[in-house]
Amino acid sequence: MIDYLSGKVVYSTENFFILDINGVGLKIISPYKLEGEIKVFTKLFIKDEELILYGFKTREERDLFEKLISVSGIGVKHALSLLKSLSAEKIVKAIEDRDITVLSSVPGIGKKTAQRLIFELQGKIDFYENELLEDAVEALVNLGFEKKDAVNAVRNILKKEEGLDLKEIIRKSLIELSKGAGEK
Repeated sequence: MIDYLSGKVVYSTENFFILDINGVGLKIISPYKLEGEIKVFTKLFIKDEELILYGFKTREERDLFEKLISVSGIGVKHALSLLKSLSAEKIVKAIEDRDITVLSSVPGIGKKTAQRLIFELQGKIDFYENELLEDAVEALVNLGFEKKDAVNAVRNILKKEEGLDLKEIIRKSLIELSKGAGEK
């Protein structure tokens, strides 16, 4: 598998771009228009003896794309439409929160498809915005908290405040988790 490619975008549309890598132009299908020098994370498919490259801004987006297309009835077009319309974080949040309205607001995704996405992927997407979030969640899980609760607490803290170090994120998440435990 080709994990990523780096080069200069020489042509770009809403659906694909041409990436020049040392004089070789590769057509890469993508949910967004890109420009300039880039690093793109890729997924390679072979269809009817043709190589098709899909490109994403981050490794997490690519991994989410792979999870989305693993759901029965969700093809490449649906997955690209989701990533074009919503950020990867919003897709994961909608799945975890069982928010059919957000998912079905995407062109080509109806209520039944949104329900299928939720049913098949809820609790199965290990998606982290960054290493800091991943480290904080791991620490909280090691302290005995459920992974889903830890992810929600850390995400809430990161949405409220920027520039926190790992120690502060864990401390504030513990406070938030203890409030949630008191409500139960």
